Amino acid sequence: MLLVIDANVVFSSLISKSICLRIFELNRLFKKFEFIAPEFLLFEISNRIDKILKFTKFTREEFEEVFSLIKEQIEIIPFEIFKEKIDEAKSLSPHFKDLPYFSLALKFNCPILSGEKRFKNQDRVKVYSPREVLDMMLGKKE
Repeated sequence: MLLVIDANVVFSSLISKSICLRIFELNRLFKKFEFIAPEFLLFEISNRIDKILKFTKFTREEFEEVFSLIKEQIEIIPFEIFKEKIDEAKSLSPHFKDLPYFSLALKFNCPILSGEKRFKNQDRVKVYSPREVLDMMLGKKE
């Protein structure tokens, strides 16, 4: 199943051994999901590396190891591929910075994986929480 992955899922994976990290660990084995993200995701992460390192007390090497596990499973999609969906996404996205994620989901007609509860305040794009995706991986939900 194709899923757009939101930056908050990646952040959660990087800062704790959360459900989000478990999703990446299991997906590495089972390959149940194909994750895509706008190139904006890399910008969001790179702007916060120092904050992540300070919060987690990871060394840069430890951070790179965990981030590598995550990055290898995400196909980064250039803005040019989905830019025609930006106007359509404006009515769905709760915040300007979330437009690329909704635009990408509209372009590929696929759900978003996000812990942002506000994402579910619309009915055009299906949004799965990390718990829902983990349950799907474990066969508890379809």
